[in-house]
This record gives sequence, C-alpha cells and structure tokens, in this order.
Amino acid sequence: MATAIPVEEYLRTTYHPDMEYVDGELMERHVGEHEHSYLHTLIVLLLGPRERQRNFRVLTEQRLRASGKKHLYRIPDVCVMALPYRREPVLTTPPHLAIEIVSPDDEPADLLAKVADYLRFGIPHIWIPDPYERTLQQADRDGIRDCPNLVAETDVIGQVDFNDLFAQLDEPTE
Repeated sequence: MATAIPVEEYLRTTYHPDMEYVDGELMERHVGEHEHSYLHTLIVLLLGPRERQRNFRVLTEQRLRASGKKHLYRIPDVCVMALPYRREPVLTTPPHLAIEIVSPDDEPADLLAKVADYLRFGIPHIWIPDPYERTLQQADRDGIRDCPNLVAETDVIGQVDFNDLFAQLDEPTE
C-alpha cells in the first residue's frame, strides 16, 4: 500500500515500522515474521564482532537516500559501511553491503526494484537471503545470481556461511 506525502514530511516523521519513500509515496516494508526477524538478529550477531578487526560498521534498518534524486529513500534490513564514512541521519554515501532479507509478502518485482535502486546508488554488494526457502542470492553490477553453496563473501567483511545461519533458525525454542 502506498500513501503520497511530501519528502519533507517523510524525513521528519517516525514510522513504526519505518517506511520507504519512492517518488512521493510511502512504501510499506514487509518486515517479516519470526524467521525474518531471527535471521536479521543472527546476521548482526555474526558481523558485529568483526567490526573492529575488519574496519566496518553494521547498521540495521538505516535510511539511505538511494539516488541523487531527493525522492528515493530505501531501508535495507542490514547494511555495512566500510570505515571511514561520514555519519549522517540519512546515509547519502553508498554502503559496502546491503542485505535484504526476504519476507513472505515480498513480491519479486518489488525486490528487483530495490536491488536496482541499490545498484544505481552505487552499493557494490547486495545479499538476498530467504529464510523461508533457505536460499541466498547475490547482486552486483554483473547481475543477480544464486549462491548454491549458501556462502557469500566480500573483501571488507569476509565470508558468511548462511548454511550455519539457516541451521540456527531450525534450532528448537522449547
């Protein structure tokens, strides 16, 4: 569902959950359910301890102005900023990595539009883990491709094995 508002109102308003802003319209984010939420947590817990050693910062649900235009604001589930970077309320510098965790309500066309926006913004690495199907895709300037071994890597953060993360999703909670 989309709602039209001026960009100035979007930037001074707090939404729960936060919403994206595309061409003058508020765009609802599908934040998912337990699988989405827990995978989000596991990714942050895995990357957090690497920050100092590998010289980056992990940010969750950080608004970014995804183009030179002032009418496109996206909110990746997780992003990684290589150090140094300029700290600002809404990022105008592309992150090193954006992670978009698939939610059950995500439409493939909407996900592809986000990936295209991230690439146009200059984000060099985009990971798309699906905690429901237990798949992983990577996107960069060469396109989107499946990661059949469920392992992704960048020079800044190193290797992340989603086999381990997905296995943790299956651990009992009782």
